[in-house]
Formats: sequence, structure tokens, C-alpha cells
Amino acid sequence: MNRKEMNINMDICVYDNVLSDDFLIFIRKEISNMSWKTHASTPDDEQFFFACETNNYLSHQYLFDFFCNKYSFDYKKLRSYVNCYPPQSSGSFHPDDGDYTFLFYPDESENKKGSTLFKNGSEVTYKTNRLLVFNARLVHKAGTNLSNEMRHTIAWKTLK
Repeated sequence: MNRKEMNINMDICVYDNVLSDDFLIFIRKEISNMSWKTHASTPDDEQFFFACETNNYLSHQYLFDFFCNKYSFDYKKLRSYVNCYPPQSSGSFHPDDGDYTFLFYPDESENKKGSTLFKNGSEVTYKTNRLLVFNARLVHKAGTNLSNEMRHTIAWKTLK
């Protein structure tokens, strides 16, 4: 696996091609069989999308441990979940709980899926097999999914 690391600033790091193709296929199949609940970025938000809590998914604990070992992170997982944004949906600006957020982009098709946008002006494009790690206090949101497919992200909230 090739690793490309890009530091946008001290609070945002991007890692590309983080999983093998076969493991990425497994994760996609698992996502296609999840049960979804409506969700919003903030309690008062009127923009809804879907989420599935994955705290009890062994595969998602394995993924988190894999990322921590691969990139020498010393983090503790608070919680994890998968977000699912239908076409034309987006999130609202918000900070996260914890110290750092891990966000993984698993979808095979990445065209027009919507970037992760930060209120400070930074933007990380949705790219298959990309891991984004950022300071949880950074205000961010999912950009509008302009594709005709669902947009999935796997999130881990962590403590340093």
C-alpha cells in the first residue's frame, strides 16, 4: 500500500491509500448491510442525514487500532459511527466532542461526493481510501453530496 501524507496545517492531516483493496471491499459490504437512523450535525439542525453507531462492531475497532498502529497515533476511542448522506444532502458546521476526529472515506465512487469543509477555509476532498485526522475543536461540515449515490464516512471520536 502506498501512503501519502499531507499536512494541511498542524490540526488537519490527510493519509491516502490506507487500506488494502480486499479490506476496503469488506468495509463497503458491511456498510451496505447496516441499519440506519436519522441524524443531524447539531441538536437544532434541520438538515438530516443517516448514521449507524459502530461502537460494537469488531471491524471498526480493528480499523481504529490499525490506523493508530500504522501512523503511530496514541489515541483512545470514545465512540464510532458511519454517516450516510443521500444525494443533495450536507451537514452543518459544528465542532466534535473529544480531542481528535478520525474520518475515513470508503466509497468506491468519489466524484461529486462533497468535501469536508472547515470554517477556517480548509477543505479536504472526498477521495476513496482516505483517512482524515483533525482537531475535534475545528468547526467543520460535510459538503453537499452532488452525486447520485450515497456518501459514506466512518468517524471515530477520540481522546489523546
